[in-house]
Amino acid sequence: MKKFIAPIAILLALVSFGASKMKVHIDYDRNADFSSIKTFKWFETRTTSVEDSAPSMHRLMKALIMKKLVEGGMKKVEEDPDVYVTYHTDPKEALRMNTTNYMYHYAAGWWVSPYWGSGMDVSSYTRGTLIIDIWNARTEEALWRGGVLGVVPEEPQKAEKTIVKALDKLSKEWRKMRKKGA
Repeated sequence: MKKFIAPIAILLALVSFGASKMKVHIDYDRNADFSSIKTFKWFETRTTSVEDSAPSMHRLMKALIMKKLVEGGMKKVEEDPDVYVTYHTDPKEALRMNTTNYMYHYAAGWWVSPYWGSGMDVSSYTRGTLIIDIWNARTEEALWRGGVLGVVPEEPQKAEKTIVKALDKLSKEWRKMRKKGA
């Protein structure tokens, strides 16, 4: 029996690690010349940001997004930008149900035990979506949308690290687009 515990523990660790990864989704205008984009202006969206519910987190995300754009070679301007940039969030509470006992037993053959109950542990967590939109300031057409879906930790420091990691992933994709031009 002990020789089965280690592989099961490793499998559970791998499954839980895979489930906690962030999923990145990118969509963009295939005809746009991203290498010609040099300047940006921030566009506030109060209804889909966390500005009202978490002002300090809003300031952090806004500052990090602008920092990533500047590090990527763009310039923040107040007038006549090439693109507008903003973010949206959609945090949702979700339930996780973990079954601890399937009522099965193996002893010289599989059978269902009427004496074993099915233990179920239900917990809630926050599943968050962070979307960054970049659109042409002159034509007002969408150029690029990057989204990250993942679990947001409850602790503020861990949540901040998760958001930084998400923005790193998105900025990496944006830089790839600008580098190759389209």
